[in-house]
Amino acid sequence: MKTDKLLGLISSITLLSFMLNAQAGVDPQSLIKVTQENNAECVEFYTYKNALYCTNEPTSGSSVVDPKIKDYETQTIIFDDRPWQAVWGKKTDEITTVEYIPAGNNINQWHELVTSQFIPGIQNTITPKQYMDFAIKQLKDAGFQPIINVINDTPQQVIFEFRIFSPENFKQNELQIVKRGNDGLYIIHYVIKEADMGKLNREKWINNMQKSQIHKIAQQN
Repeated sequence: MKTDKLLGLISSITLLSFMLNAQAGVDPQSLIKVTQENNAECVEFYTYKNALYCTNEPTSGSSVVDPKIKDYETQTIIFDDRPWQAVWGKKTDEITTVEYIPAGNNINQWHELVTSQFIPGIQNTITPKQYMDFAIKQLKDAGFQPIINVINDTPQQVIFEFRIFSPENFKQNELQIVKRGNDGLYIIHYVIKEADMGKLNREKWINNMQKSQIHKIAQQN
């Protein structure tokens, strides 16, 4: 099993060091819908009402995000009714990662985080369930005592949840969906820094994850 590709890449717990500061606040009415014509002029990108928007100048107090970040995304993610900003991304041969926070939040003090990941070439070696089992093992090996809830488990995808109650600085509730595409595994994380995200929030994000799709070029078999 090619678990070396997964080390340090599974849980948002391992993604707590970030590079950018987000903006102080964003008025959705000020956002520009991205088209081929205005693409090159965009400096900050947001997902709002399931479409890509941007601003053509930095918002107050923000750090400019690399415009290439929008090209890293391998999935069409369904968010909630708030604008979400892509604040960090990295693409390598081993993994592609894009991270989002609600517009107006500070990435260094985030409370909610959505992470999209694509791990190429392992779809015939590691199943979604094996990925889930490895993620849970990593948490336990790190000394955490997560409460696990497996929501959906099929050969093509798994949805699972874990809750961490202590230590206080790692308290969080996370949902993950892992999908098998024809060229790799696709993962979406939703995490909130609370021990229990609540029934309504949980149902909302499970529904959002299930509606999110792999880009057509990499559809599931």
